[in-house]
Amino acid sequence: MCVCRVFSYVNVRGRYYPMIPVAIRGRYVTKLYALVDSGATVSLFHISVADDAGIDLRDAEREYLAGVGGYVLAYIKKEVEVEIEGLGKLKVPVAFTEYITSDLAILGRQGFFEQFEIVFREWRRELELRPRTNI
Repeated sequence: MCVCRVFSYVNVRGRYYPMIPVAIRGRYVTKLYALVDSGATVSLFHISVADDAGIDLRDAEREYLAGVGGYVLAYIKKEVEVEIEGLGKLKVPVAFTEYITSDLAILGRQGFFEQFEIVFREWRRELELRPRTNI
């Protein structure tokens, strides 16, 4: 039997987005909703998420990331434990930055998309995640 999860899109200020509940694990656990974004190479979270989860960024790689708005300084951790509600835990690279709004979290392709078959159903405002293997 295959385990999959269907998530309803989340209404944010009158618009619907493919966002899913995730838990970021460091010394502590921080729960939030993250946008599943096929246009993002790496997952991107506000720096306050690292603080809340107790993730030490002193040893993180500093890098400037290119985006629609230009380049932003980010602190990249190669393996951050992320738990997808109902589907288990995986480790993904995450860039933490202060240059996005604190209420925006993005799950990008690296480390995440290759773990799932991902189906966006815009007409139903739902997203289906089906693990490729047990995570």
